[in-house]
Amino acid sequence: MVVTADATHWLLPIDPVAHAAHLPRDWRIRLDATAVWEGIGRTQPIDRWCLRSGFRAMRAGDVMWAYLSRRQEVCAVGRVEAIEERSETGQTPPVRFVRVTWDPEATAALLRTPLSRRVFGQVPMSTCRARPEVAAHLVTHLEALRPFPTP
Repeated sequence: MVVTADATHWLLPIDPVAHAAHLPRDWRIRLDATAVWEGIGRTQPIDRWCLRSGFRAMRAGDVMWAYLSRRQEVCAVGRVEAIEERSETGQTPPVRFVRVTWDPEATAALLRTPLSRRVFGQVPMSTCRARPEVAAHLVTHLEALRPFPTP
């Protein structure tokens, strides 16, 4: 996956505590976030996330960065595949989801070397667009992790 700073970038905050049953005891302090990401994937589909914000502006092809809120770092990158809406009987408003295809090689590299919020500065309290300077930091960090295998 090629990621450029001029694309639309989104930050998806994920709270690892919501997945605590599947996390290693030292999840907050280990340098590599792989076990945290895998633990999250055991409790919910890693490619489908509920959206409470951003769904009106988000488009297929946009870049999504997973931000681990309690660790305050970015650990995965992928592309938005689709925005889905589901209405349950009597449910208002409908529930919206984003489908993301995570880049396996880039995400593996980011999991080994996550990018701390101290470096890029934006605090995503909910799904939000990354500011242009933040997108530039994210892309620069990802490029510094190369070479990693690309399909």
